[in-house]
Amino acid sequence: MQRSRGMRDLLPADMRAFRRVEDAFRAAASRWGYEEVRTPTIETYSLFTAAGALTPQMLSRVYSFLDWDGWSGERVVLRPDSTIPVARAAAGAGLDLPARLSYVQNVFRFSESGDREDWQCGIEYLGAPALIGDLEVAALALETFDALGLKAEVRLSHAGITRAIVEAASANGNQADMLDAVAEDGLAAVRPAVGGSSQLAALVEVALRSGGPELLANLRALAGTGLPAALGPIDELAGVAGALAESGRNVIIDLGMRRGFAYYTGVVFEFTALGETWGSGGRYTPACSDLAGSACGLALEASRLAAHLTATTRKRLVVSIIPRTPPDLGRAISVARALHRSGVAATLTDDAGESEIVVTVSGERLLTKTPGGEREMVALDDLVGLLVQFK
Repeated sequence: MQRSRGMRDLLPADMRAFRRVEDAFRAAASRWGYEEVRTPTIETYSLFTAAGALTPQMLSRVYSFLDWDGWSGERVVLRPDSTIPVARAAAGAGLDLPARLSYVQNVFRFSESGDREDWQCGIEYLGAPALIGDLEVAALALETFDALGLKAEVRLSHAGITRAIVEAASANGNQADMLDAVAEDGLAAVRPAVGGSSQLAALVEVALRSGGPELLANLRALAGTGLPAALGPIDELAGVAGALAESGRNVIIDLGMRRGFAYYTGVVFEFTALGETWGSGGRYTPACSDLAGSACGLALEASRLAAHLTATTRKRLVVSIIPRTPPDLGRAISVARALHRSGVAATLTDDAGESEIVVTVSGERLLTKTPGGEREMVALDDLVGLLVQFK
């Protein structure tokens, strides 16, 4: 039997690493006051087309079909994104703003090769204030990476800067088409439209140089005379970059990143480590008209993070409990229950095999083998005290 193309099975080793990612993320989200939600796997197609959050290229890769009830049909999709459904759910429930919401769920996107089901850990800070909200979202992601042992850097851009450049570069063209091109190819997509010797061309070349927060000072000097619409976004980005750098984080200004700048409205960020991007997000305006103000969110690539951590995620020790004779079965269950209450994994078996920790129940005697040697005891409390160090 073959599994469906592009889908995956998560076997025990995979799930151990996946839970490690989930636990790190959920702990960080909880510390920052986020509450977990879960949205349906199937959503209406119109939810995503009306939101404008997905480019035409992305919409062409969603799994869509008719939800047919025998009389009429509505076009629905397998959830390709979590941000829009979370905003829809919050608006439908009339949640008070600001609302800090987190999720761990899968998304489905068609591709010619590779996985088509991805798992994401994400947050949506609905009604997030400017600057403070952006910093909180970025800090939460970086704390998650800290817990996973990844020294991540945060790469920052701003939709306002990109939009100002696109507006100036597309005076005789279609801004929407150029923004779609930037989403696919980055800011370098505007080069053909700005020429090679104009002031705007010089500004674009500076914007395409990634570097530290000081890069923004050079960009601001050029924008002062050539692109005044970018000054406010530059200052806002400088505030976020400066605060993150002051908190000890590695910050890179990367205005050339590939992002959906037709959707984002403010600071956007990517989180990279070991030469790869592990998550992204930014400020946006929720598609639901019932949600006032703007929001900030992110999604971390849980599937890829788990795959990266699989080899270094140790299988936990499990105590093997062997009842020597049938009359010892009840006592063996009591031993297992006592260990479970203390958070120690334990199973019943008739053959411990190569288990590192074995408790043989023989009447009142508890014969215990651990990596430190063998001991015999009677009291359950003594056994639990000995084994709790191995959980």
